[in-house]
Amino acid sequence: MERRLGEDARENYTSISVDALATSFKNEMEELPKIPPKCCIYRVPPTNKALKAEVYTPRVVSIGPLHHNKKELQGMEEHKLRYMKVFLSRTNKNLDEFITVMIRMEKRARNYYAEKIDLCVDEFVKILIKDSFFILEAMIWGSSTNPTREAFYLSDQVFQFKTDLVLLENQIPFFVLDTLFQLAFPENPPMKFLELCLIYLRGNIIQIMDKSKLLRKVKEYLNTGHEIKHFVDLLRICHLPSALMRAPRNNAKLISIPNAVQLQEAGVQLLKLGSSDSLLDIKFTKGVLEIPLLVVHDYFELVMCNILVLEGCHYSIDSYIGHYVFFMQMLLDTDKDADLLIQNGIIEDWMGRSSTVAALFNKTRGEASIYIPSYYLYDISESLNTYCNVPRHKWKATLKRDYCRTPWMFASTTAGVILLLLTLLSTISSFLAL
Repeated sequence: MERRLGEDARENYTSISVDALATSFKNEMEELPKIPPKCCIYRVPPTNKALKAEVYTPRVVSIGPLHHNKKELQGMEEHKLRYMKVFLSRTNKNLDEFITVMIRMEKRARNYYAEKIDLCVDEFVKILIKDSFFILEAMIWGSSTNPTREAFYLSDQVFQFKTDLVLLENQIPFFVLDTLFQLAFPENPPMKFLELCLIYLRGNIIQIMDKSKLLRKVKEYLNTGHEIKHFVDLLRICHLPSALMRAPRNNAKLISIPNAVQLQEAGVQLLKLGSSDSLLDIKFTKGVLEIPLLVVHDYFELVMCNILVLEGCHYSIDSYIGHYVFFMQMLLDTDKDADLLIQNGIIEDWMGRSSTVAALFNKTRGEASIYIPSYYLYDISESLNTYCNVPRHKWKATLKRDYCRTPWMFASTTAGVILLLLTLLSTISSFLAL
């Protein structure tokens, strides 16, 4: 009887514990904050920051709420107000009008951040207004041929903050900036906001220098129903391949290819693509691999790493930049590979050392997130491997490299072959005469 009572007590205790734990879990799950469907501004994953925190962390200015309270960035808050004052002087609007519009956009803007923003409406709106005016005035000054005297006084800060503007954690939704710009200049804007962005960012941030090409490319992207989410997203759009192609899902896989030196030894010609609207427009036809010009500069790693993290968080299926980086990592396996691409005009090294070029791509190996079934360079990679496996291509390349590299070598080789043939014919004639 006592044993039966003991078993009943344990069963009741177990039942009570299960019910309590189940209720606790249900409550915690119900209290989870909802992930905003529009979210596109993310914290960089800790694994990425552990590799190279400096390419993700603002050094001069905080933009948006994620780094707003960092002590080391507070020195720019006063300068933001100066920019804000200059920007307002350009418009015929009262500050109240901008604040009213911003309050209407506040909820939508908040949903662009992947994490919950623990700021009241007033605090959040204040950050967005001040940071937006700062960005707009910096971009107008940066593209102006006749800057104001006060803006000229602030010019040193403009150049320092440009790289902070393209960090994933340091973003404001693009629609906020665009709306405020249109409100400021409803009739006679200095230029369209998208055009202003491209002028400000092209060069060392966006590699395609032709503004009209960039503008056409971005507009074509927008016409497909997409939007520009923020500046890092704009950089990604500018670097997308001209034709967005995916590999067939039934056989797509990541294919390793030989490095640049090995490809050359196998008979592949490595040439700079004559004209291209994107870094990613790589072509391979009839033994010729054409690669668009790549300019490697001080900001290259920072720009690429932030785009790669955005792709990993938001565009995992369409990770075109990740595909490109993966492909280039295989090409640039050693310093000799980098030297070859530099000699062939495919890479312009503004950093001064080929070892740095190869290292940059190998250092971004951990940043790229690649969805294998959509690897857009699958067909090219497969064709390269097929070409390299044909022995006559290698023999032809060896003959050209070792015996026909210069006119004198070609003449010498030709003379040697003719002499060999004559000797052979003489031997055959002598044999037949016997």
